[in-house]
Amino acid sequence: MIKFILTETPTNRLPRRWVTAWAIALGMLSVPGESLGQITITAKDMFGKEGQYYKMYSNFVGHFSEAAREEVDVFDYIGEAGEDQVWDFREGPEDETIQFDYVKPSAIDTDVEFEGATIVERATFDSSGRKKSLFLDVSAARGRDVYGFHDISIDEEDPAIPFSTRLNDFPAVIKFGDSWNANTTFEFVTRQSMLGLGDIEAPTKQVYQSEMTVDGHGIIILPDLGFNDCLRVNELVQYDTFIKIPGVIEDWQKASTDFVRNYYWLSKDMGIVAQISSVQDTVPIPDEFSIASAVWRQFENNHGDSIEVPQSVEGLEISLDTKGNRVLLSWKKAENTLEYLVQFNDTLSANGWKDLKTTSGNFALDSISTKKGRFYRIVSLE
Repeated sequence: MIKFILTETPTNRLPRRWVTAWAIALGMLSVPGESLGQITITAKDMFGKEGQYYKMYSNFVGHFSEAAREEVDVFDYIGEAGEDQVWDFREGPEDETIQFDYVKPSAIDTDVEFEGATIVERATFDSSGRKKSLFLDVSAARGRDVYGFHDISIDEEDPAIPFSTRLNDFPAVIKFGDSWNANTTFEFVTRQSMLGLGDIEAPTKQVYQSEMTVDGHGIIILPDLGFNDCLRVNELVQYDTFIKIPGVIEDWQKASTDFVRNYYWLSKDMGIVAQISSVQDTVPIPDEFSIASAVWRQFENNHGDSIEVPQSVEGLEISLDTKGNRVLLSWKKAENTLEYLVQFNDTLSANGWKDLKTTSGNFALDSISTKKGRFYRIVSLE
């Protein structure tokens, strides 16, 4: 039987041996997939390249804004979970305009190294000109990882605050019905006056835990940007705060537990197009709440249409379980690819390709006699 392998030469792995004469890897193809129904958000839909930006209207106030603080009635904005929803954000608070620019980490004046960060999301508040920043890495493999932030409202003297571990807040592929968790910790110094102690500097640690669920999809209507397909992400965040007081409390002592619920609306080539954050409370916030501390509505961006196409997979390996008459196919994940179509062909005829499975992973099993020859190919799908 002819050996015909159109991949790099595999190396042996024990206890399995490589399939040679009886099984064949034929090419690795890539094709864009047709999108029907609800959308899928990928890393390329988020912002993460130098020079990109978007702008939002908000009532978000506080240390960064000169606008008066007002909470917002958001019951009608939140709407309902489920399929084929419509969320109308054309009208809303415009107390503050915030521009989110994507710049190199070297553009931020800090001596702290955020190892792993390749891009910074810098938010500039129009009313005051003040800024705050997130240190990020956005990749097709993992999605959006956050490595820390620079925020003078948290610690004015040492505003650069790295995370203990990277926080994967938005995975590489997001679909309706998905759910995921993210957590990290970070430390800073709280400076305040305490009765009987005077001015103190208290080391503070926050343990951040997030639970996210994509609970809705449909249409969102935005100011100046028309209507767009979107996913709604429902997030519950728990903050556990621990403190030390030098000379009084030397070990970490839990000071409080607080909760915030956030809703995010994500659209193709536009990232986060709207966000609502509840008022903080000491108990978990219900899914449906009326009053929010902040509403954000996107009205301008320069993201542009994503032109990246699925890349062909590489490193296809084929190994045999002789006892079970099974073939294991494995490959390296490809850029800009959501799923992989695994096909086989017993004769290598043009019309002989049959589907084995579709998977978002990078492996597949096939049951086949060791006496039979078979060709395989992996097709990258958008």
